Amino acid sequence: MSRPAILFDQVGKKFRRSLKADLLYGFQDASRSLLRLKPLERLRREEFWALRDISFAAGVGECIGIIGPNGAGKSTLLKLVNRDYRPDRGHIVTRGKIKSLIRIGTGLQPMLTGRENIYIQCAQRGLDKRETDTKLDEIVAFAGLEKSLDIPVRQYSDGMYARLEFSIATCVPTDVLLVDEVLAVGDIAFQMRCLERLVSLKREGTTILFVSHSEMHVRHVADRCLLLFDGEALAFGDTDKLFLKYYQSIGYFDRQLKPLGTPPQMPMDFAGVASIRTLTVKGRENVDGTQAFTGQPVDFEVSYIAATSVESAGLVLQFWTPSGVLVASIDSRLEYNQVSLEPSVGRLRLSLPFLSLTPGIYRVAGGFVSAEGWLGYSGNLLNLIVKQQPGKVHDGLFVMNAKVSHLND
Repeated sequence: MSRPAILFDQVGKKFRRSLKADLLYGFQDASRSLLRLKPLERLRREEFWALRDISFAAGVGECIGIIGPNGAGKSTLLKLVNRDYRPDRGHIVTRGKIKSLIRIGTGLQPMLTGRENIYIQCAQRGLDKRETDTKLDEIVAFAGLEKSLDIPVRQYSDGMYARLEFSIATCVPTDVLLVDEVLAVGDIAFQMRCLERLVSLKREGTTILFVSHSEMHVRHVADRCLLLFDGEALAFGDTDKLFLKYYQSIGYFDRQLKPLGTPPQMPMDFAGVASIRTLTVKGRENVDGTQAFTGQPVDFEVSYIAATSVESAGLVLQFWTPSGVLVASIDSRLEYNQVSLEPSVGRLRLSLPFLSLTPGIYRVAGGFVSAEGWLGYSGNLLNLIVKQQPGKVHDGLFVMNAKVSHLND
């Protein structure tokens, strides 16, 4: 990249935690500057780095997606580009005019109408009245404010504010455009129009820094991404790889799903009246007793030990993800397949006509239960590897088996 539109070179920005510290440290920094002393490199007691050692470059007509959790420093980075802040360390180079869409509604005059705001904003961007006249219908149509054009902007909703400001800001190409979560307040139709407008601006040479928590939005418009976490750049580059790294960094793949409240917790292991000793998968294609195929029949062989006689017990197997989420279970009592156990060592066969689990690795746990509860429990009976059959693709968590037939009138 010969002449990037935006260049960050080891940029750092620090803030103070209180007004008192801000005044004190500001006086100290001004004194050091007057005495021509170097700025302090270390952090003082009431200071923290909002951004630290950030380096990246954005080319002309390129969109860089800025992703990361809340508090990562995304908005601070945009404000540094917009010259709202000055860096405390490193250098920032920008080329051309910068248009900012960071704070919704701050560029509009609330007492004036939408029409009057359009003419004022366009004049600030260098358009004369004749040029604005030619753009007016396009701006209003894009914002969808034909019926509200001549009422004061203070009567607009947040969504109407955002639509008008975005429409004005993008009606003509600019050198650098900063976008921070402006699309979040619009409906889906408006969001899609905005994304297409951003793609169009890229083709005309506008460099875009795009902050959003929406993966769909970022993937639609960003060429590369910068992943920020706690003020530091974890990575810069390919969008797919960075979203994967983002989810890993926040523990998304190890989360506990709670769609119906608190998920069940795995019981503690104990060898009670009756417990399972070993569990294996049986089948011709199964060499090591740990593999099965989605949508195929599967047989489990259970080796157990009982300390006393049990007249009626149910066999329960649970399938847990590596992150500790219970996704499925088998309970023989549901099919009235209760078993009686004698005080001895024995074996049972449990047959499933159709394995509904999609490909993955599952930890199988379980034991025997009675009306009073668990008779014994083991949390790590088998690491089951579920594979996909050649030529078949299964989506979601489960696959369901069904038959289709014609209805006769």
